[in-house]
Amino acid sequence: MLYRSFGSTGIEVSALGFGAMRFEAPRKIAEMAEVVHHAFQKGITYFDTAPYYCEDRSEEIVGTAVREMKKSGRPFYISTKSGAENPSVIRQQCERSLQRLQVEAIDFYHVWCLIQPDEFSRRKARGAIEEFRKLKEEGLVRHISVSTHLEFEHTVRMLEEADGLFAGMLIGASILNYDLRAPGIREAARRGLAVVTMNTLGGGLLTAHPGRFALLRSPQAPTLVDVGLQFNLSIPGVSTALVGFRNRKDVDTAVEAMDRLRPLGEEERLAWRDKVSGLGADFCTRCGYCRDCPAGIPVVRLMDTYNVRMLSSAAASQEHLKYHWGISDLPALLETCTRCRRCEEECTQRLPILERFDEMKQDGRKGRR
Repeated sequence: MLYRSFGSTGIEVSALGFGAMRFEAPRKIAEMAEVVHHAFQKGITYFDTAPYYCEDRSEEIVGTAVREMKKSGRPFYISTKSGAENPSVIRQQCERSLQRLQVEAIDFYHVWCLIQPDEFSRRKARGAIEEFRKLKEEGLVRHISVSTHLEFEHTVRMLEEADGLFAGMLIGASILNYDLRAPGIREAARRGLAVVTMNTLGGGLLTAHPGRFALLRSPQAPTLVDVGLQFNLSIPGVSTALVGFRNRKDVDTAVEAMDRLRPLGEEERLAWRDKVSGLGADFCTRCGYCRDCPAGIPVVRLMDTYNVRMLSSAAASQEHLKYHWGISDLPALLETCTRCRRCEEECTQRLPILERFDEMKQDGRKGRR
């Protein structure tokens, strides 16, 4: 197993992290805890969970494994989160997480799910960030981190406003959306933060559609799990790449990929990233040229969602829109679109963006029924 420094904390963690949100049988607490313990025995030391994951059982599963992991005497690190704005709710969630995880302190407690550009400012104004500081001062939290889906300059501005609060940043990044996340990753690394990537396998898209992504494989990366891990762990500043594990087999597959891992140089990595352009003329590469919409429409977020629609289904894209991008009423959002076609004029791939808006708008209306 490869181990890396976790930013400026002085802690060393496994470069492969355990994403505890995809357990295949979350009601079978003991059985799923064995998956966590198996990963620990394989050398994984960073475990990422949260309230509400897996029918709200993920923390309990990880905590059950923690009892056994403690017996080894070897280090491991637990990450969990609170997305609340109310300080008293944050404290309640932290205390509940400590109890379920069976630890005295949470190693990395995340300000969870920053999606909208003004969200950090809003939570700060309501006292949420100060409550995180208090939890750390009281020893209930060892390090404060942030979990975000922000893109481009929004991530940079959030880190500027946080002004050294965070030890690490958890951000959705993969070979499929690198351009969205690269500015934020660079800024986090510049500030000495550890960077942990979620959605390392494109939120499961890479492995769910092996035929579509076959061109990304190579002799050095024979599986799409190899592709995801090798790409992300070659990004400067990335300490750990999370993979969501369903079972022991998933753990073993990822550990085997880590054994084959060969970090890529910058030119090699970016050339590999450019292969995404070969996925088809209809596949948005998230270059971001369309992002300055006069009406404030988040065009890149919607085109990212349309990629999910093409690869999976309209229903899956609606889930992605809601839980990844925080957009629950797309028809209402698109009412402000003036159909000026500026986004289509800026698009380097000449995608029919307004036509795609219409399709997704219809999906949203169907979902209301």
